[in-house]
Amino acid sequence: MSTFSWSSTKLLRYAIAVVGPVSVAAIHLTLSLLMLRVLSPAEFGVFTFLLVAAQFSWGIWSALFCAPLPVLLLETSIAEQRIGINVLRCINWIAAAFSIVVFFLVAERLGLSTSASICFALYGAVALIRWFGRSFAYVRCQQLRAVASDLAYSVSLLAMLAVTIRLLGWPPQIACYFSMLVGAIIGVLPIGKSYFSLHVGEGWGVAFARYRLIWKDQARWALLGVLTTEATANAHVYIVTLLQGPSAFAPIAASSLLMRPINVAQNALTDFERPQMARLISGGQFSAVRQSLMLFRAALAAIWIATVLISVVIFLWLPRLLFPPTYDLDYVAAATVLWTVFAALRLLQTPESALLQAAGEFKDLAMASVYSSIGSVGAVWMLVMFAGALWSIAGLCLGAIIYLGATLYFARKWLRELSRLERAAECNG
Repeated sequence: MSTFSWSSTKLLRYAIAVVGPVSVAAIHLTLSLLMLRVLSPAEFGVFTFLLVAAQFSWGIWSALFCAPLPVLLLETSIAEQRIGINVLRCINWIAAAFSIVVFFLVAERLGLSTSASICFALYGAVALIRWFGRSFAYVRCQQLRAVASDLAYSVSLLAMLAVTIRLLGWPPQIACYFSMLVGAIIGVLPIGKSYFSLHVGEGWGVAFARYRLIWKDQARWALLGVLTTEATANAHVYIVTLLQGPSAFAPIAASSLLMRPINVAQNALTDFERPQMARLISGGQFSAVRQSLMLFRAALAAIWIATVLISVVIFLWLPRLLFPPTYDLDYVAAATVLWTVFAALRLLQTPESALLQAAGEFKDLAMASVYSSIGSVGAVWMLVMFAGALWSIAGLCLGAIIYLGATLYFARKWLRELSRLERAAECNG
């Protein structure tokens, strides 16, 4: 296959990979914009905090269950691959059930009503089940099922939101979380009936013993990476809300909406590219791995440029279409500029991060996150204390710079070792 044909096929797969997540991003953006209009700044701050918390749980699920999936493809035995994937799938269901309590307590602590808290807690658990289901579909080479799951979630959430608000006249908060729950439930269905089987042929004791090996070799390092990455990327959410309350966090959350497409594309392409890279590494197609890195980086750069241009157009001609009069446009614009810098730093490290995950180098990624989280949390805390909530985003940029440097170092170290092995193989051949 020629380089042009290979690249064209790759771009087509990228396009398919982002269709579903883009639909999810669009509905979440629509939901956020609606809540921005109908809720007070404090209530919108709570809504955004809960959405960030739910997405943080997706990161935890990626570490515990999703990230080890492509690594299992490196197993030489097909039987071992199937057993490992089955163990992850079943334990994922059990852990999701326990998450309901955590989500409920967080929502209640932030002041949501009991009914709204129950809806959010159930949504959080079902969303975790759907999140792993997407990775399950990718590993089984059923990309269209993952896309269908995202589309079903988006369409059903939007439809239920219209019914509950326009036809039934429910309060915005109840309508929001109930619609998210319905969307998540319907979004699980396209994954396929094989995903719903909880049968473990070797017994649950053996299954948990097998997961302990996965935890020791991959998941614990991936989880450490997620926790510290969350500290690097979202320290402002927790610190600003803790020190100054949801009202101070609201304009920062509102400004970040413009960068939402970048985050979604980054996650979507990573979820798609990670198992592809794992297959290439397993098959010894190392030149294709390097080509994937280049194309991955180019696709992310194009998305960043497009998002920045759209943001400029909105602020120049349609600012009040997005931001209500209760928000200071100068403040929001300054925050958006800082967000574009942060987004660029995050995108620069994404291809190498996906490569290290595909290669199973979770410890290196975890160390990169540890270094960056220390800088990020410290900088955000000091800036919020002495310069104000706005400059918390600058603290995130410092952490992102540290993470970028560490990730590039570990990835290039891995690639240099790969080149050495290639040269040795050529000499022996």
